Parts: sequence; structure tokens; C-alpha cells
Amino acid sequence: MLKTGKKKIGIFGGSFDPPHFGHYKISLSAIKNLKLYRLFWTITKKNPFKKNSYFSLTQRINKSKLISKKNKKIKVVYLDRLVRSSNTIEILKYIIKKNNNSEFFLIIGSDNLIEFHK
Repeated sequence: MLKTGKKKIGIFGGSFDPPHFGHYKISLSAIKNLKLYRLFWTITKKNPFKKNSYFSLTQRINKSKLISKKNKKIKVVYLDRLVRSSNTIEILKYIIKKNNNSEFFLIIGSDNLIEFHK
């Protein structure tokens, strides 16, 4: 990788329904291998490919914060209301605009990778 001098920010998006230690392990790997300054867990209200949620949004946010609290580089955020969308592209645009002098990496789970083209 080329050194750009920019902060490296990872964006790990999804419904985190339910959040689990697999999310945390993926995060640790991304932070280490990509040398991330920060990794945002951007929790969305609902996964468009799932009919029902297991946990409420509040429960998912709280459980995500509990799982990730040991690593200060991970920041759990809910931006749907602020961005007025739960679409990944709109959330990415918002974070990029707020951190315009950074390099970004999109981290997604394999469940979302299967549906990524949609």
C-alpha cells in the first residue's frame, strides 16, 4: 500500500442483528491489517433483505457498544436519522464529507456481500 499521510477510516456497516463477537473479530483484523485510525460500526435500522429483526435498534446499539468497548478505535454510530437514509451509499457520503482528508475502507459481512450487487 502507498503511504498517503491520510487517516485510514473503516466503515463496517450493517444491521448488526444480532451483534456478535464475529463482528468484533473482523473489526480487529481490519484495524490491524489495514492500520485503521478508526472503525465505525454504522448500525442501520433494518436490513432490506431480511423480513424481521431479532432485536430492537436500541438493543442492537447497546449490545454493539458492549461488545466493542475494549477497543477505543471502534465507534458505534447510528446515522440513519441524521442522514435520512439507511442506504449504505448515503451513509458513506456523509462520513466521507465529515472526514474529507481520510482514506476509507468499506467492511461488510459475507451476508451483505452476497446481496451487494442489489
